[in-house]
Amino acid sequence: MKKIFILSVIALAIIASVFVCSGVVYAETLSPWNVQFEVVYQGDVFRYSLQDEIDKLHDKSPSRGFYLGYAGKKEIYDSLTSKQLPEMAVYEYLLPNFSKVIAHFNYVCKDRVDATVSFGKNGFSYSEGHDGVDIDAKALFERALNSRGKLLRVSLPLTWDKATTVAQLKKNTVKRASFTTTYANSNANRCYNIAKAAEAINGVTVGVGETFSFNQVVGDRSEQRGYKISKVILDGNYTEGVGGGVCQVSTTLYNALLLAGFVPRAVQHSLISTYVKAGFDAMVSYGAADLTFVNDTNHPIYIAATTANKSVTFTVYGEPNPYRIERVSVEERDKFSTTFVVDSEKYPELVYTDQTKVVTSGSDGVKTQSYLEYYLGDRLVERKLIRKNSYKRVDQVIARGALERSLSEGQVE
Repeated sequence: MKKIFILSVIALAIIASVFVCSGVVYAETLSPWNVQFEVVYQGDVFRYSLQDEIDKLHDKSPSRGFYLGYAGKKEIYDSLTSKQLPEMAVYEYLLPNFSKVIAHFNYVCKDRVDATVSFGKNGFSYSEGHDGVDIDAKALFERALNSRGKLLRVSLPLTWDKATTVAQLKKNTVKRASFTTTYANSNANRCYNIAKAAEAINGVTVGVGETFSFNQVVGDRSEQRGYKISKVILDGNYTEGVGGGVCQVSTTLYNALLLAGFVPRAVQHSLISTYVKAGFDAMVSYGAADLTFVNDTNHPIYIAATTANKSVTFTVYGEPNPYRIERVSVEERDKFSTTFVVDSEKYPELVYTDQTKVVTSGSDGVKTQSYLEYYLGDRLVERKLIRKNSYKRVDQVIARGALERSLSEGQVE
């Protein structure tokens, strides 16, 4: 019994040896099973031969399909890839050391780097990127598999990951709108406050989906932070306060944003403003009233601010705005009246009737409906009501002296 077992083992070994040798002889005589190719990239050539690779292996088992022709190898390849195995492992299974080909040309590969845009106090700056490059290992393997024993010469197949270009960035950093208000009659403190607040906003970028907050960007308007005392509107009257003039900055920005296609959240003043039409003001007060908007476009929004010649301008950049937008205000106006008062104790410097002093500035009472009109070319496509406001009427009060001047006192008839 033991003798029969030994003879059986020897017989199996002989059969296995014949099977392997038969495969080798078949390969040497016909060799359509062999895969051999040269990969070329800019003069660099790398050669691969399946015959050379399996000669290095101790186990030349036909189970891996080395000695199968194209159809047999393709069948194994399709079966293995359908199992969602790692691609390189499949390539290595059928073509040992196929990864060496990829590794040899690895210097070609580079990650994609998109062009970038920077925006700040001095405007835009751009830097170019470059496309990503990778070796198309799948395409190379499939071409190589089809060699059917013949030596193929293959250009290194590449895949390209296209980078964002500066030209593309510039298409989405165009001017959407700008708006200017003037403050020719403002004193030095008010001019200073306007310039300081505008500078805080100049160069701001609002990302996609982000909310811009005027109060958050500009911060507290306090003397500790450098703001100065000037006229402000408080409880329906003009009075002295820290940060006077900042509301002109917020109003100018508000109107630039409206023309740029946004409808910000804004709070009206109690009195109409002299620097913008009624219904289009935007009052701010740190910790109370804010000016906010959400960037609901597909690209960042950039805000620039300038002050020069007693005017402040905001310009909004971003992706192109398909509409030309106009502001329309429909109003009912209640004109203020003027009252003259004589009070020598309170205003001793006012002696004559031609000597006057404005005690209370007059302001019309106004009811407004504010609209935005959207145009494509010259065609009006939409008219949108964005707010309704009522502004308080304040009558003007002027103090004057009580005495009429005589001719001897310099009066000219």
